Amino acid sequence: MSARARCVVVLLVVASAQCVPTLSGGDSLITGTRMLAIKAEPAEAAPGVKVTFTALVAAPGGTVNGAPIAWDFCTAPKPITEDNAVSNACLGSGALVAGSDAGPTIVAAGAGPSTAANTPAKGCTLFGPDTGSTGFRPRDPDSTGGFYQPLRAELSGAPDAFALVRIKCDLPNASADVAAAFIKAYKLNQNPKLQPLTAKVNGAAVALGAIPAGARVTLEASWPAASAEKFAYYDQASQSVTTQREAMQVAWYASDGSFDTESTGRASDDMATTSDDNWQAPSDGRKTTHVWIVLRDSRGGVDFGSYDLVTVR
Repeated sequence: MSARARCVVVLLVVASAQCVPTLSGGDSLITGTRMLAIKAEPAEAAPGVKVTFTALVAAPGGTVNGAPIAWDFCTAPKPITEDNAVSNACLGSGALVAGSDAGPTIVAAGAGPSTAANTPAKGCTLFGPDTGSTGFRPRDPDSTGGFYQPLRAELSGAPDAFALVRIKCDLPNASADVAAAFIKAYKLNQNPKLQPLTAKVNGAAVALGAIPAGARVTLEASWPAASAEKFAYYDQASQSVTTQREAMQVAWYASDGSFDTESTGRASDDMATTSDDNWQAPSDGRKTTHVWIVLRDSRGGVDFGSYDLVTVR
């Protein structure tokens, strides 16, 4: 299969797919083994720093613990002629970048359900504003001022997944005074913290182990107020340092039943610390449904949880 034809899922702040398999019941229904999220700890660091990566892998029978994942960093900048989230060169098995001496496009980062590895030292050159002699134009930051190192996770029987790991780079096109002010004000991103899932039916709280069969259930995810961090932001248009606040996004998955929507959340100007989704429970009594929640902040931080919901008559 060619690099362009390989199916990969890119795990972003808002998850997207470059090659989407056909899934009955929508993307939130788990019908096969899938990687739902990759958490980096710390959530943001300078290139060359050791980071621990942990994957959330789901299957119809529940969370897959001990998944034999192969982890690799991508070191190929994406040409502007490609519309994938990562370079097509990173979908191969480690070929050299054509016409360069940059070395392998895939660098091993470990194996197992989690791994700890130093991110490539040239991350800000390859994927940030410091292009050096690569021949690529400087990368544009995202809407929060961030730059990202691609990380590939391969698991047999599941689509390859890419996480975009936030890396700390120097400001592009900033004066010395502005750069100094930004360094003083900016704090590296921290992962948000997902609090326990709660459930209600007709406005009344119900236990996750006693969900009425066939009920329409309101599931609520929540996080501490501190999880939606304020952070320094460099406004290139005004050449000044301002302040932003993180938006929060929740992705919902289940092995049965159906959600009203696959993703909910709060905008950066919304101070609420909860987000809910309605789930139609199966009509079977004494049936266990596995539910997964992935919480993401708009700077790439991640937390996730898995829950067993049992329907009763």
